[in-house]
Amino acid sequence: MRLTRAVKTVPAVAALTAGLLLAIAVPTFAVEDVPADETPTEATPAEKAAAAPPARAGEPTFTIKKFIIEGTTLFPLAVLEQRLKEFTGRKKTAADVEGAREALERFFHDRGYPTVLVNIPEQKVESRVIRLEVIENRIGNLTITGNRWFSTEKIRRDLPSLAPGEVLYLPRVQEEVGRINRHPDFKAIPDMQPGKTAESVDFTLKVEDKLPLHGSLELNNRSNHDTTALRLNAALRYDNLWQREHSISAQYQFSPQNPSEVEIASGSYTLPSPWEFNDKLVVYGVWSNTKTAYGAGFSNLGKGMIIGSRAIFPLPAAGEYGHTAVLGFDYKEFEETVGLAGSEPVKTPVSYLPFSVSYSGFLRDASGVTQINAGAVVAFRGAVTDSSKFMDKRYKARGNYVVATAGVERTQQLPIGFSLTAKVDGQLSDQPLISNEQYIAGGIDTVRGYKESEASGDNAAHGLFELAGPDLLKSVGKERFSLTPYLFYDAAALWTREPLAGQQSVVDLQGTGLGVRGLLFRDVDYQVDLAFALRDTTRIAAGDASCHFKVRYQF
Repeated sequence: MRLTRAVKTVPAVAALTAGLLLAIAVPTFAVEDVPADETPTEATPAEKAAAAPPARAGEPTFTIKKFIIEGTTLFPLAVLEQRLKEFTGRKKTAADVEGAREALERFFHDRGYPTVLVNIPEQKVESRVIRLEVIENRIGNLTITGNRWFSTEKIRRDLPSLAPGEVLYLPRVQEEVGRINRHPDFKAIPDMQPGKTAESVDFTLKVEDKLPLHGSLELNNRSNHDTTALRLNAALRYDNLWQREHSISAQYQFSPQNPSEVEIASGSYTLPSPWEFNDKLVVYGVWSNTKTAYGAGFSNLGKGMIIGSRAIFPLPAAGEYGHTAVLGFDYKEFEETVGLAGSEPVKTPVSYLPFSVSYSGFLRDASGVTQINAGAVVAFRGAVTDSSKFMDKRYKARGNYVVATAGVERTQQLPIGFSLTAKVDGQLSDQPLISNEQYIAGGIDTVRGYKESEASGDNAAHGLFELAGPDLLKSVGKERFSLTPYLFYDAAALWTREPLAGQQSVVDLQGTGLGVRGLLFRDVDYQVDLAFALRDTTRIAAGDASCHFKVRYQF
């Protein structure tokens, strides 16, 4: 007796993987891993019954002692043969052989190899040994179209699983396509076709990309009591340097009404880590120069420099929960020169090397978004730090300090387009801190109704509540314009360790008001707040009104 079955053609491969394009574009495919030394699970009675139908009257039967599997390189033969053991035995029919073929093919498909086919070559059954031929259809050609700013060489390098000669392993393709599609300026959709050569499939990658150059220009009034009101901030970033997705950025901020008051420049360089592409390494530097006049003949000149590095580790997601860990260090050097007309200026230089660790998490659910963060900063005496310099700058500051920070924020969606945001954060230190490391409160990002840096403290607690209404331009804005009104309440309490005579040990800031934020022409975002202070400070009286604003163009 002879067994024979026509070999599946390459067009049949395309039909087998009709859902492959969607599966790659939306990476939700799950497969069962089978280690080489795994003992396969026993088939269920239902599977055995389906695999071994009773022979029809007059249908030839034969004995199958074993299956020989040819042409596979993906799994150990012992694993595959064990999977087919249930199809061996006496009084078997051609239907049993077909059942074994289907089971073996399904084994490959379930484990992420959808283009692998199994064929029954023509053979005699008198030997009691049945041969099954595995056809590992491999990738023939990868054609990339539509790319302008991301080179073909880079795209091929980022998709090694689609290299010619590879057997299509769907989970790895999903991972790689999903990773390159996370770049905001790059989108690719893979399309599979029958290969031009036997036992192959070809892919076309349709790319839509944009120039990975981004920038912004922001005007705001983030000022303190002793400087002019306006600040201008310009930033520029390029996100595909060397065709390796390295990012370089520069930023410059100054006070346009009096440029000598405030100057801050910074730059950063970000690259994938050498051990894992999704992990990032960042090096950056910040230079600042500020000059403030506090009264007739009295001035404060501050210069500073920070050089630091961060290692960013995106952690494995837990369902909808995404989280990230960050490790880093900074070299900080600051110098303040305080002088009074007719007297010798007093300089208080300090340099130190703090180390930091932080964790952040993000969870989006059906009714809103929750964010959490926590971190710690530690500095050691002897690691650049000079305790006497710290003492000169702040009474009882030793330099070997520890600061812990934490925060949680929740935005809850409400009926008819309303939302409620609540946020709590703060910091706790083990000793008096120099001003550069204290918690700063006041201004548009902390407590509205007060100037920027209205108050500072070694320990702090801060909270806000914001009730936002629906977008008033939603029906006519067409994503180009938006206008969201809101009411807010901000509060902060700041504690100073070891206060000097006449210095407040606790400062309480509270502010409330209303505001609007939104978009203009899609590329311009804005925020305007009318705020009222609810607590007195040395420069603000309860009930005083102030306006905070920022408007930013970005591309």
